[in-house]
Amino acid sequence: MIRRLKLVHALSLAAVLGSALLFPRAGFAQPTEAMSAGELQLALRKLSVVGSALYVAAHPDDENTAFLSYLSRERLVRTAYLSMTRGDGGQNLIGSEKGELMGVIRTQELLAARRIDGAQQFFTRAIDFGYSKTPQETLGIWGKDAVLADVVFVIRRFRPDVIVTRFPTTGEGGHGHHTASAILAEEAFEAAGDPTRFPEQLALVKPWKPRRLLWNIFRFGADAPRTPKPGQLTVDLGAYNNLLGRSYTEIAAQSRSMHKSQGFGSAERRGTFLNDFQPRLGAPAQNDLFDGLDLSWNRIAGGQNVGKLLAEAERAFDPKKPSASVPALLRAYREMLKLGDPPDVVAKEQELREVVRSCAGLWIEAIAVERSATPGSTVHVKAMALNRSPLPLVLTKLEVTDQTSAPAPAAELKSNEPVRPELTLALPANVEYTNPYWLKERPGKGLFTVKDPQLIGRPDSPPPLVARFTVQIAGESLVFETPVFSRITDPVKGELYRPFEIGPRVTLNLDERVFLFPGSGPRTARVTVRAGEPSSSGRVRLKLPAGWTATPADVSFDLKQRDDEMNALFQVTPSGAPGTGVLEAVAETGGVTVSRSMLRIEYPHIPVQTLFPPAESHLVRLD
Repeated sequence: MIRRLKLVHALSLAAVLGSALLFPRAGFAQPTEAMSAGELQLALRKLSVVGSALYVAAHPDDENTAFLSYLSRERLVRTAYLSMTRGDGGQNLIGSEKGELMGVIRTQELLAARRIDGAQQFFTRAIDFGYSKTPQETLGIWGKDAVLADVVFVIRRFRPDVIVTRFPTTGEGGHGHHTASAILAEEAFEAAGDPTRFPEQLALVKPWKPRRLLWNIFRFGADAPRTPKPGQLTVDLGAYNNLLGRSYTEIAAQSRSMHKSQGFGSAERRGTFLNDFQPRLGAPAQNDLFDGLDLSWNRIAGGQNVGKLLAEAERAFDPKKPSASVPALLRAYREMLKLGDPPDVVAKEQELREVVRSCAGLWIEAIAVERSATPGSTVHVKAMALNRSPLPLVLTKLEVTDQTSAPAPAAELKSNEPVRPELTLALPANVEYTNPYWLKERPGKGLFTVKDPQLIGRPDSPPPLVARFTVQIAGESLVFETPVFSRITDPVKGELYRPFEIGPRVTLNLDERVFLFPGSGPRTARVTVRAGEPSSSGRVRLKLPAGWTATPADVSFDLKQRDDEMNALFQVTPSGAPGTGVLEAVAETGGVTVSRSMLRIEYPHIPVQTLFPPAESHLVRLD
């Protein structure tokens, strides 16, 4: 089993965990709860379906959430949305963030939406720079070849059978980004299967040629008249799912209402909702989006027996006793292991593990005692494993990946009796701070800078700490993973989880982003020094352009407790001539140099986002 974990991470742990529940607690990163009986029955059916579909558009909120819900919950194929941008150029109805911080919010809103409609999420490195009149302008600013490479990489990684675009390749999209997204999707449709295109990617992925590409014809207004034409396909996205007690348009409204920063709260639509699809590229389709595609296990060499065992598990499912399905599921799992490491098989293995976990009512969590830590420090983690079934389960190992810790000892998981192992981890001195991976380097004009090619396409940074629970079930060892979280109990909101953070020993927040000097006189610059760990002491100074001065030269600080703060005041005198520059706050503490500020984004519908950007402000000396 261990041999496959890196491949599972390539599929994104967050995507796997995020789609396990239909209606998770809104906005909060948290351990994955067990599926209900209806969700379990649907998940069992989905295990027998091996197909996949990728939806492509330009921005967060461009996606057809009803169609994503239909693909994931009705057709039961692996479903994903590829957004060219993170919405950095959008407006913000709920707060003051803009630019790259707006992109962080909209990224998390998309992930909140995907947790509801059951799809995965991908992005390219393209920056949303606001309204664009033409696709040529858009592609010129983004850098067409670079963004095309990203789209090809996502197709090769996700391996969709069918690609659907939100917008056409001509002017009907109404926005240069929209039309450019369709142009890139169609070019990538051909390029992804050609090993001579972007061959540097082949160290991580293999060429992949989807079966067909279609355009999801949109109407301005849900009740606008349709204009169907010969050759188009039609799908009713208002269909009702008996197991979930919801139609796909009802699910879609809840998903779309996660785009709160854009003011996209939606009413729940009920009844028939026809959507039309125009075939564009690839094999023709007469009656169905997946015409000519075998979506069963028969498409995978040696997979026929897996399909039979999964069908047996589905037929034997008893909603009053879901654990009875586990033996058949484990037999299917052992057959899957014989099939090698094709991405489709790896994805299904992860789905199957989650189904087994829910059938056993197995709850796992790993909670850090403190909500954050610093490089080189220790982290105390309190874990819990709880078997809520009559199955004999044994926790054979618990470890936290990539960190120095002693694995917890084996323990029998008796029915409804929690086991609570604890671990103390030593973080490396060079561990990275918690930051969105696309903001770690300074961006270019139209493209974020991402140095690690394996991160391209991912929706978010991997969690800094991941706990692995190895559980023996009926003689088979399965590994279940969960990020390490922190947790509080709010007297009003109740139990709240938040992502665990790794940050600098101290943070330095300047009181203004831009300091204007209308003449040669000095101005006061205030630096708020905040402790990231207890007993933080040292000195803070300002780094200025040539010709600029600050007094005093430095200020000492001695902070006793984590999160203690003090203000360091400096008188900054500009140079004699007009000009611009950058002011940088720098601290020396514990033998290391730190120059990071802290920004926290906190809204009730998304997980708390903490960023540690450079501690800098702009200087402007005017005449």
